[in-house]
Amino acid sequence: MAKLLIFFIKLYDLLFFRFFSKKVNHPNQDKQLVYNPKNISTAESKLNVSLLGFEKKDTNNIGSKNKKIFSIIEVSKIEITDTFFSVLKTQLFECFLENNPVSIKKLNEGSFTLTLTKSPLEKNEFFLQRLHEVIAKSIFLFDKSNGKRDLTKSLKMGVCDFNAGANQMMVYQLAQSALMISKTSEWLSYYCYSYNHTQTQLLALTSSDISDYIEKKRYILLFQPVFSIFNGDILQHEAFIRIRHETLGLLNASQLLPNIKSQQQMQLLDKAIVTQVMNVINSEASYHHVSINLYQSSWLDITFFGWLIDELIYSKNHKSIILELSEIDLLNKENQLQHALHLVKQHNVSLVLDKVEGAILDNKRTSNIFVKYNIKSFKLSYNLVHNINLDIQKQRKVKEITQFAKEYFLPVFAVGIEQKLELDILKSLGVVGAQGHYFSEPLQELSAFSKV
Repeated sequence: MAKLLIFFIKLYDLLFFRFFSKKVNHPNQDKQLVYNPKNISTAESKLNVSLLGFEKKDTNNIGSKNKKIFSIIEVSKIEITDTFFSVLKTQLFECFLENNPVSIKKLNEGSFTLTLTKSPLEKNEFFLQRLHEVIAKSIFLFDKSNGKRDLTKSLKMGVCDFNAGANQMMVYQLAQSALMISKTSEWLSYYCYSYNHTQTQLLALTSSDISDYIEKKRYILLFQPVFSIFNGDILQHEAFIRIRHETLGLLNASQLLPNIKSQQQMQLLDKAIVTQVMNVINSEASYHHVSINLYQSSWLDITFFGWLIDELIYSKNHKSIILELSEIDLLNKENQLQHALHLVKQHNVSLVLDKVEGAILDNKRTSNIFVKYNIKSFKLSYNLVHNINLDIQKQRKVKEITQFAKEYFLPVFAVGIEQKLELDILKSLGVVGAQGHYFSEPLQELSAFSKV
């Protein structure tokens, strides 16, 4: 009897404990945004609150399919204050309710970082566009003196998306590199790098590694044609260099850019591409005009440009070479470029004004600049062309550029065409030539394009 009594007492205690230890749910309880920059730890090498804002326990969930989005945001129109953060947190809570927790950290008076979670069901492009719009709206609500169009130009985001367990310093470096790219164009509001094996290996490349690749000729030359939009004829080609990496395969110049630090290395790359282009043109039975894009430092170096002109004169087919000069370099460095531009004109080398976004119109430059520097055509910036079918502001700007160019009999080409919708819009706006993966991948031989 005593044993039975003890059994019932233990059963009662067990049921009592389970009842009162259940988690009580509060459906009306507000979700809290994580914003606590005071508790910063710098000892942990993984992603934690030290740089990116989340606690260690939140980032060690390796099995999670959700990705983290880390952004470095620069705003030139307002001063970052606690009041602005309050507005921003309210907007983030309304628009990204499913992505809690969110972490915000102030870097200085004009920049801050933002970390939040992205569902695997949402595409990166749409997510980042939504995030950019939320931040722009928050700035507008905080200070309504800022026009929405001005905000688009002054708000820049560098983004890195990553899974839990990533190295925080690499994530931060990738976001910084992405921010630098977004700041190169008024039409590029944000840029994103994904944290993956390829990017971590690229970050591990040193400047001496790249020099070694070039000196040992571990690279190939590719050509991408510019097609006439109207009849499909090839108008010219653009030359690209690709470095052969042991494990990553062929690397393009933009992937190598963060690792190329010195003027000597930039000129090493430029000399390699010029030499290879001249060899190909001299050996091909039939060829078209080929354009070459040089680093700014090469344009500004008198010794390098003397070497370049000597190479062009030595070649029997040097008139087939076209040099590409960016719109922003011509406008900002015109005085420093006088020596190079004089040699180009003197030896009748044609120029393409590259990465055109309309600054030459805004500066009200007249036609004499095109004759003076032997500029024969315009190439629109990829940032202006990308998704132009979705952006009325871009369409208006391209229309202005083509109308301006038409007055001086200069054809306008577009680069980076990826879909037919972009091509149709550009054709209707007056663009006459285009290049991009929509037409053809870059190939190794010029003669291969005669079979396309």
